[in-house]
Amino acid sequence: MSTTDGHTRQGLVVWASKKHGALLHRALKDLFWLDSQGLSAERSRDEIGFPCYQERDLEDDEKHALSDLFPHPFQHAVHVIQLQGPSLNPHSLLERRLSEWMVEHGGILTSKQRSALPTKWERLGDLVVLNQDAFRGNEWLEAPNGPLGSNNSIWKEVANALGGERLARQAHIMDNALRTPQLELLHGTQSWVDFLDHGVHFGFDASSVMFSSGNVTERHRIGGIPMKGETVVDAYAGAGYYTLPMLVRSGAAHVHACEMNPASIEGLRWAAEKNGVLSNLTVHEGDNQDALPKLAGIADRCHLGLLPSSKAVWSHALACLKPSGGMIHIHMNVEKTKLKSWQSETILQLEGYAKALGRSWLIEIEHLERVKSYSPGVIHIVLDVRCSPR
Repeated sequence: MSTTDGHTRQGLVVWASKKHGALLHRALKDLFWLDSQGLSAERSRDEIGFPCYQERDLEDDEKHALSDLFPHPFQHAVHVIQLQGPSLNPHSLLERRLSEWMVEHGGILTSKQRSALPTKWERLGDLVVLNQDAFRGNEWLEAPNGPLGSNNSIWKEVANALGGERLARQAHIMDNALRTPQLELLHGTQSWVDFLDHGVHFGFDASSVMFSSGNVTERHRIGGIPMKGETVVDAYAGAGYYTLPMLVRSGAAHVHACEMNPASIEGLRWAAEKNGVLSNLTVHEGDNQDALPKLAGIADRCHLGLLPSSKAVWSHALACLKPSGGMIHIHMNVEKTKLKSWQSETILQLEGYAKALGRSWLIEIEHLERVKSYSPGVIHIVLDVRCSPR
């Protein structure tokens, strides 16, 4: 690292549109490139740049790695980076607090333990949820009264370092129709969470409800689409991940939320009342194959937020739209190399379903949103499709 003085250095900066800033920050963090001591920079009113540890430009394989995690246009160049002093990011705080805890309990944080510290977690209000492998390796057996021992005061240190008051560890998701999560509560006494995100209140029991924080950019995008006066059908409502932003921020007149998990429905109704939109919500409990046919012809918009695919209800979703047409938002996991062909095939399939329903509609792609990388070579996308009379 070439330091020009005590407060600057040469380093790589990666830029992108501000609307994708949170996603770029997450991608650089996941790649362990993000320099937490460098200051974020603006290049224009619409762009934001994040400093990285590299002193050189990106190699081709590095560009591909970033593209997999951040499927949006970005630029990169080596610049002088302004430093902001010692890092207070959660990774550094976690390492520091665990080091102090180990010393207080007659040990040290070993190099193996440092390298095995968790790099990913979710925050649901004041509850931090670690992944299922966190603190389970053999290296933690070396800790005196450590995570696997009888003295679990260390969990409080982990929770506080990661910005929470409670701590849980994710276990395997149950192989049932509800895809019920299994949560091991490590610090705290109950698993109900409630929090405010982008002006919307959410609440649910994290031990019984799936809630993906990784789709936050799409949740905010849906909440920013004007829906004043519209009737919406949300076919996989969950605890209101998209239902609530459509009611609270988009201004939808009424949302018919279809969901089969009683715990999710409890959270959805609680949050709808908290947000003051309960009177604008109708919950349809049960399987979509039974619920959606009862909503035929009522909707201006249908939302299909199921991964890896919602194809099983595409025909039902088209039938839910009013005869005058409307919008459908289709979530899907698609191989990156097949993205264009998948869009064409999807339109052909929707046209076939519409024809079978006796609807002579023009079906067009209005927007394709690349939400995030789901797995190597696979992207979580949302296809906004408009249906209108010919």
